[in-house]
Amino acid sequence: MRATAQVDRTLCLGAGMCEVMGPDLFRLDHDGIAVEQSDDTGEADRLELLQDIADCCPTGAITVVTTDE
Repeated sequence: MRATAQVDRTLCLGAGMCEVMGPDLFRLDHDGIAVEQSDDTGEADRLELLQDIADCCPTGAITVVTTDE
């Protein structure tokens, strides 16, 4: 299973919680909007961390998506 995150750019306010919690997973772009980054985290660890980050997003802009790959 592969876990990725989708950021709703219309909801993101650039609070930066995602970047603080997972600096290898997210960064804020030049507009101050979160963007998911690639990383080498194991899939199980990545899924758990992405879900924790999504749960902490103050605007609910992050959605975790899993696929069977």
